[in-house]
Amino acid sequence: MALDRSYDVIVVGGGAVGCAVGRELADDHEILVVERGEIGGGASGMAAGLTAPTLFAYDRPELARHANEFLREFSGTDGFDYDARPRLELAYPDEEAVAREQADRMASYGFPVSFVDSGTIAARHPALDVERFAGAIEIADAGFVDDTYVYTRSLARDAKSRGAEILTGVEVTGIATSDGSVVGVETPGGVIEAPHVVVATGWHARELLSDVVHVPTRPFLLQAASVALERGFGPDAPLGRLPAEGVYFRPQHDGNLRLGGGEYLVDDPADLAAGVEDAERVEAAMNETGRTAQEVIANGIDDTFEEQLREVAPLFVEEFSDPSEVEITAGWGSVDAATADGEPIVDEPRDAPDGLIVSTGFNGLGITKSPIAAAAVRSLVTGEDAPFDVEGFALDRLPDGTDFPLQDTFAMGRE
Repeated sequence: MALDRSYDVIVVGGGAVGCAVGRELADDHEILVVERGEIGGGASGMAAGLTAPTLFAYDRPELARHANEFLREFSGTDGFDYDARPRLELAYPDEEAVAREQADRMASYGFPVSFVDSGTIAARHPALDVERFAGAIEIADAGFVDDTYVYTRSLARDAKSRGAEILTGVEVTGIATSDGSVVGVETPGGVIEAPHVVVATGWHARELLSDVVHVPTRPFLLQAASVALERGFGPDAPLGRLPAEGVYFRPQHDGNLRLGGGEYLVDDPADLAAGVEDAERVEAAMNETGRTAQEVIANGIDDTFEEQLREVAPLFVEEFSDPSEVEITAGWGSVDAATADGEPIVDEPRDAPDGLIVSTGFNGLGITKSPIAAAAVRSLVTGEDAPFDVEGFALDRLPDGTDFPLQDTFAMGRE
């Protein structure tokens, strides 16, 4: 593809957020999505796949409803299927009062949320052992994406069908500007021109934009694993988490169990950010084995997280009575960008060149919030009103420093 064509908007980054943005704008803009590797090859393609907009944004109901509606409506598009399931936030007896209060608060915003006792959970979901729990906050409008790599690539293909161009294997090395405005992106092959550039490159955004605007994010590691189950987790099994134990769970399409967590800040993310480097090889292995892209890559989890999973799984899975029975069949990790308050940056910063939009810092929720990012970016490009308030995503709400603790996904969504 020639690099001398100009576009209305260039989206840098072919993850779930970048592809969702490209798709959102493609019907009425000339769009180019540029990815230095493979579409879905980074953190988006290595995510665990749980979604729960209601949990993470119940107090911004228009935002949560927009994300929920998109995931359900996009299901069935170009090979992607969304599994709508209830989500259980398991609570120990000493957490019950707080959990009940939170369930009532979430329900007060009009969402299908309630506290269910352990007896009700056991009757509905016999694969779960919930004797040691008082019950759970049940969020009815949640779900999961079995393979987030497939989701991301479906977004890209749908964007392309709407007119967007997708350019892979090309690294954006800088933002081209003139007289204080964006004029395109710099690549080894020259400048590709556009008056708007959206940078959706996860933890790479801070370095890429260092010459034009300070992006106060920190890279952090997220880990996940597949666990074999002889009896299967059931076709109607819920997803959820044990917040007190720092582990979340969901069923897989093959009947096995997926567990996630193991989150911590990292100083040298490059060595931990392995993903899909050869889409043809990975997809061939997926078709041959029936496994997800994450299981095919299986770049490993650390010993501490592996031990944690073995200890936690017997706490809530009926099939396990001892850590020695927990068979981890694949494990992997990916790197995302964290912000100080756990909310993303989706903004055209005042201190940046005109036309530059930053979309990063999704704190491990890039799949859940990709529809939100897409709508927010559209409002910034077109001046249209977004279907929700975007003010909370402004970059200047954050402190300049990057020496902040991680607000991990277990802290988010809890009272």
